Amino acid sequence: MKPAILVLLLLIASVANAQFNELVLRKNGIAKKRYAEGETITLQTKLGLKYTGTIYLIQNDSIYFLGGGIHKRDIAIVFKKQKKKHRFIPFNGQAFLYSNLGIPLFTAGLVISGEPFLNSAVSGVALVYIPVLLFNAQQLIFNGNKKYRIGNKYDLQVLDLYPSEKLPEKKQ
Repeated sequence: MKPAILVLLLLIASVANAQFNELVLRKNGIAKKRYAEGETITLQTKLGLKYTGTIYLIQNDSIYFLGGGIHKRDIAIVFKKQKKKHRFIPFNGQAFLYSNLGIPLFTAGLVISGEPFLNSAVSGVALVYIPVLLFNAQQLIFNGNKKYRIGNKYDLQVLDLYPSEKLPEKKQ
C-alpha cells in the first residue's frame, strides 16, 4: 500500500506547473488576456513609442524587454496581436501556378462550345483572381490589429507571485 501511495505522489508532483509573474489585461475587471514571461507583446506608450518584443521579466509593476523596461502606468495601448504580413495569394505557389495554367484551358473550352473569346477569357481570369481579391479584402476589413486602450474600460494588472530577487541592470 505504501509504494502505491508513493508512486501516486510522484505522479501528482510531476504534473504540477510552476506559476510565474503575469501581466493581465482586464476589461471591466474580468481577465481578457494574460501575458507571461517569455511571451511576445506589442504595446504603445503614452508618449507614442511602440514596443514589440518578448517579455523578459515582469516585476514590481514593470515589464522588462531585452532592451529595457517600462512601467505599467506608462502603457496607453496593448495590441491584440503583433502585426504580421499575410500572404497576398491565399494558397501556395504551385497551386496558384496550376490555376493560372487552367485559364487558357478554360477559355479554350468555352470558345469551342461557342462563347466569344473575350467573354471566355474574362470568365477564366475572374475564376482565378476573384477569390484572391475577396481574400485580401477580407484580410483588410476583418483582421485589423485590435487595440485595447488602457483607461476606463481596460486596465493592466501585474501579478507578482514571487518577491523580486534581481532587476535587470541598465547598461551605462
